[in-house]
Amino acid sequence: MTASDIKRIAYIRSIPISRAGPYIPQLAQAVADTGRDARIFYTDGDCSAEDFPGGTWEKLPEDATPDQIVDRIRAWDADGVVSLSFPDEAGLRDAVVKEKLARYGIPMVSNGLEPSRLLADKWETKKILVDHGLDTPQGMLIDGTLLKNGAAGVPVYADIIRLKAEEIGYPLLTKAVWGSSGSGIRFIRDRADLEAYLASPDEGNFVLERCITGELCTVELVGADGEYAVQPLCFTGPTGGEPTFAFWELRSSAPRAADDAAFAPVAEKLKKLCATLGISGVINLDIIYSGGTYYVLEINPRVSGATALGVAASGCNTYLTMTDILLGQWQAPAEPVLPRRRWSLEFPVNNVTAAFIQEAEQALDIVQITPTLVVDGREYGGLLIASCEYGSEADFLQQITALDATHDVVSPDMLAQLKELFTSPAAQSVR
Repeated sequence: MTASDIKRIAYIRSIPISRAGPYIPQLAQAVADTGRDARIFYTDGDCSAEDFPGGTWEKLPEDATPDQIVDRIRAWDADGVVSLSFPDEAGLRDAVVKEKLARYGIPMVSNGLEPSRLLADKWETKKILVDHGLDTPQGMLIDGTLLKNGAAGVPVYADIIRLKAEEIGYPLLTKAVWGSSGSGIRFIRDRADLEAYLASPDEGNFVLERCITGELCTVELVGADGEYAVQPLCFTGPTGGEPTFAFWELRSSAPRAADDAAFAPVAEKLKKLCATLGISGVINLDIIYSGGTYYVLEINPRVSGATALGVAASGCNTYLTMTDILLGQWQAPAEPVLPRRRWSLEFPVNNVTAAFIQEAEQALDIVQITPTLVVDGREYGGLLIASCEYGSEADFLQQITALDATHDVVSPDMLAQLKELFTSPAAQSVR
């Protein structure tokens, strides 16, 4: 099937469209401008002409099965499909949808069943990372059923874990083999914490690994057929202790010349990994940067909550790139990593009102303001994503400080962090 044969493109989305900032609307308008029909099938939130301009939309049940999604896509008579879903369970669902649509000759840009299954499994991911010469925290796979002696009486199994923990070194953490968004993480500070864990282990299988102190960062790769683009690194907060809610931290894609240079060879290895696995679409990685080394924690076979942050920095719209892949128009850039063209920043905000949103959009280059963030059914505070041209840092600080004085939206600590970021040596280097 050639690009000229694809007249109707379906998109699948599993979280609110608004969480993508302006980038799904940009995608929809770009497709409409080519004279093609686009429809987004979504399972959460709402949709309007503002969210998907030039296209149409259809709400599916939140628990829609792959067969139900396939039936609706075929009923609309789509010529091709692109997955914009996350977290992992939605990415896996869409991998099944891709497999089923292939039986009807309908192409879909989404990672296939095998890479999706492997990357959703954190222990399998560790083995893949080692095979590709990438650093990852030392760890072991814990069989929770065996630890509980539910399947066989192996009392020495706990001693094996104790010895391995001593070999790896404290602090440690455990995390569910199958899970995302930080679910199932337990922090193990010392031997006493390990004994408490062994006395009341969680159900299922877990990865036990060294908890590394450093900076948590995330990065996204997009592409297909051995050709991939790497979005700029986004740094998302400190790590090394009890897990915290990621969106409470200042997250940024900021100029850091030395750290970016150190990441370039890692990016090349990640491209080779994508080619080996046959990645078609996008992957997102969680990484810890510590002591000059990038330790890859996990690879998520789908877009992420940080997609907008990376796109704002590079100007390369991941969602539109995935459409280019479907149409056979994708060409990888020459750079090891896409250049960071501007600051992108994400931080929590409180007391989000319509008046604040209106004034913020007039004063700043707003990517997205989420009045209330909902994760796994729990409501958190608001979230603001903005970008800033190099050389305009002082103006950004002045504007956000003025907005806070009027609306009391940013904590003093967060204002101090923004000031420190914009006055760092790395910031001075791009002025």
